[in-house]
Amino acid sequence: MSPSQAPDPMRRRVLACAGAGAAAALVPALVPARAATVDAQPPSVELDADGVYANATVVFALPVTLEDALHRGIPLYFLTRMSVSQSRWWWFNASVGEGQQLTRLGYEPLLGKYRVSTGGLRTSYHTLDDALNQVQHVAHLKVADARNLKQGQTYQLGGHFELDLSQLPRPFQLNVGSQSDWQLQADFPQVSFTWTTAPSTAPPA
Repeated sequence: MSPSQAPDPMRRRVLACAGAGAAAALVPALVPARAATVDAQPPSVELDADGVYANATVVFALPVTLEDALHRGIPLYFLTRMSVSQSRWWWFNASVGEGQQLTRLGYEPLLGKYRVSTGGLRTSYHTLDDALNQVQHVAHLKVADARNLKQGQTYQLGGHFELDLSQLPRPFQLNVGSQSDWQLQADFPQVSFTWTTAPSTAPPA
């Protein structure tokens, strides 16, 4: 090897340090990202003359990736499913009733407002925090009919919350299905209740 071709010791040290820095920069990319944390709180039960209603609350921070998509015009859909079941020691639990609520969260850039839609109800908010506060609460959702319940019988109420990716535009579904930021979901803790109906105040026929 000619003197002109001999490696420069200083150059080797610089390249080694650069290589180490590049490797260190790759380390975070090799660590699997964690899905966003959703705190699903125990639901509460309302007993009414016509059946059982559920109130449910989840707490989460919208990941930056989802917030960016929202501001780019991609609406987000959140699905809450609640169900009532009866325990059976000899077999699987018997399903008694269920209900679900789909909530749409969108952003209107021209107005600078967030819009939350549930069924036929649409509400506008000036801040994302206020809009998420509605998204994170489900109130008076009917989950079982009185005719399917037995007086004095104990039942269990449980459910599931998730960001419903099936509602996204089809090309978008293919791109985000495996990304952890989009895996926003949690199961509600089960609670037990006993079905009782208030005595009728109607006069006898």
